Amino acid sequence: MNRGTPLKLKTIINLSRVLGNTIPCDMDEQLKEKYLSESKGEWIEIGEMDIIHFIRAFNKRHDKSTKKVRNYVTDLLDSMEIPYETR
Repeated sequence: MNRGTPLKLKTIINLSRVLGNTIPCDMDEQLKEKYLSESKGEWIEIGEMDIIHFIRAFNKRHDKSTKKVRNYVTDLLDSMEIPYETR
């Protein structure tokens, strides 16, 4: 499958700027933040991420965070011996 040229987040932000949209003043700094790519095994700037890669990484991280919170709350309620029926 030919995916063509990747559409990087920094390109999307720049296109939005060109179209006249107001971009928050800290966005360039935000795009320079680094993300650990599990598939590449290296840190990459968020702005360098392809939009498809970003969406998948965001959802994966969100799922992990949600699961951690859910497990923490369940463990806390279990330690308090609160029955499941009242949760």
